[in-house]
Amino acid sequence: MKKLIFIFALILIFRAGFAQEVLPLRTTGELDELKEKYKGKVVLYNFWATWCKPCVIEFPELVKLYNDYKSKGFELVFISLDMPEEVKLKLIPFLEKNKVDFLSYYSDFRDVSDLMNYFDKQWQGAIPSTYIYDRKGNLATGFIGNRDYEFFEKEIQKHLD
Repeated sequence: MKKLIFIFALILIFRAGFAQEVLPLRTTGELDELKEKYKGKVVLYNFWATWCKPCVIEFPELVKLYNDYKSKGFELVFISLDMPEEVKLKLIPFLEKNKVDFLSYYSDFRDVSDLMNYFDKQWQGAIPSTYIYDRKGNLATGFIGNRDYEFFEKEIQKHLD
């Protein structure tokens, strides 16, 4: 019995290490708060979804980037465009599978164009879509389409020095 309890405790501890909290983003005011929270750091905002194959391919590259650079003033903010009702069924399991152990978000905007215009008035909603902000909170660059680790690393290093 003690062995069974020990194994159960290990499972809980392991899951707790990757227990994922995912919060909704509903307003541009919440986006302002998020940007303010990370001022002083280089921040990469990535818009993605579990149903988007290029997003899923790119995802582990971004997690690795975060783990390699988080101690150097880098933050990664995932904002999922999955439907809110898919958060528990699809989004959280995907994040846990990819060992995302930091707070992530999903879009719950009534009008998704408010979210898109906040980051880029030219953005038509294609994903993956990525925006990098410098330490002062200014947009440094943005791009659409999946990229690899080396590309992301090169882009964030420009602003980490």
